[in-house]
Amino acid sequence: MCSSRFCRSSRVALCCACSLLSASCRAELRNYRDDTWEAPQRAARLSAAVKRYKTYEMLYFFFQIADEAGLDYTPLVVKRLCAHLFDRQGSQNIIVDIFGQKGRMHRSHDSDPDIIAAVAERYRQQADDHWQTVMKNIGRLKQDYRKNQNRQKGAGD
Repeated sequence: MCSSRFCRSSRVALCCACSLLSASCRAELRNYRDDTWEAPQRAARLSAAVKRYKTYEMLYFFFQIADEAGLDYTPLVVKRLCAHLFDRQGSQNIIVDIFGQKGRMHRSHDSDPDIIAAVAERYRQQADDHWQTVMKNIGRLKQDYRKNQNRQKGAGD
C-alpha cells in the first residue's frame, strides 16, 4: 500500500475534481450573456471564472508531476509550490478540498521551505512552459469574447 498522501486514489480524485472545475469555468463562459447581468457583475463573474481556471491549471500541473516529484501533497505544500512556481496563491478553498485530509495530525516534511525551493527549481522550466500555454488560452478566450461582443453590437445597430 502506498504510504504517500497523494496515492492513486487521491490522483483519481484530483483528476475528477480538476475536470469538474474546468467544466465549471467553461459552463460559466458558455452561459454568459450580456443582457443577464450589469457590467460590474459580468466583469466579476468572468474574472472569477478565469481565476478558477488558473487554479485548475496549477493543480493540473501538480497532478502531472506527482509521481516523479514524490511529494506528500498537503494544502500547505501545494500553496507554497503555487507561490514558487507560478507566483500565485490559487484558491485556498479548492486546494483544501482536493489536498486536505480530515483528522491529519502532523505537518508534511515536504512543506519545508528548502524542499519546496528544490522542487520548484527542478520543475521551473516545465511550469513556465505550462503557464505560457495557460496565458495563451486565456488570451484566445478574451479575443473570442471581444469578437463576440463586437458582433453583438453590430447586430444591435
